[in-house]
Amino acid sequence: MNKKQLEELQVHACFLHISIPYDKEDELITFDDGLMTNLELEDDFVLPMLNAETQRLDFVVNLKDGKMQNWKESDGYLRMWAKVRDSGTYTLLDADKQPFCQICGYVPFKLIPPFEEGAGDYIELAVNADGTINNWSQNPDLSDFAEEGQTPKPIKTNKWHRAEDALRYIKGMKLNTEEQDWLVKELAKNIANRKYNQM
Repeated sequence: MNKKQLEELQVHACFLHISIPYDKEDELITFDDGLMTNLELEDDFVLPMLNAETQRLDFVVNLKDGKMQNWKESDGYLRMWAKVRDSGTYTLLDADKQPFCQICGYVPFKLIPPFEEGAGDYIELAVNADGTINNWSQNPDLSDFAEEGQTPKPIKTNKWHRAEDALRYIKGMKLNTEEQDWLVKELAKNIANRKYNQM
């Protein structure tokens, strides 16, 4: 680990910006009120951290006190459970909230409280009505950023993330030519049926 870089991060890092793709139909992200009530089924439920433009969940956390920025008391208590895998973007911000170090990929669980045994794949955050996150460390560990941090890049919109996940999954299956041909035909048929049903 680069100790000098870690020291610099500890001096300059004041906030953490977490950005993860969101799709309401994706069962890998759920929200509840601590009583196992699925909040997304409530008609009046509005996600306080949803960026309507990018369709990503964006939230900024004060590293010192683990307090969610721009959290309104009316947002109440909220618990988020998400299997993020390698699709998140985690950016350290300075006192002026300017980005200066970023990790794209797996959850930096040395900083973000890990979820049971799924460190790196999962985020579970319980946010109180005052915006504070339960179990946030009073001594933030930035070593993941010292080891893997890069110069920040613009965060992509959420438009294609499910299709990209599907492609990555299919590539991992190593289909033969015959199976690939069948899959292409099935996808074309599915798209044609969808267009027909929407007429």
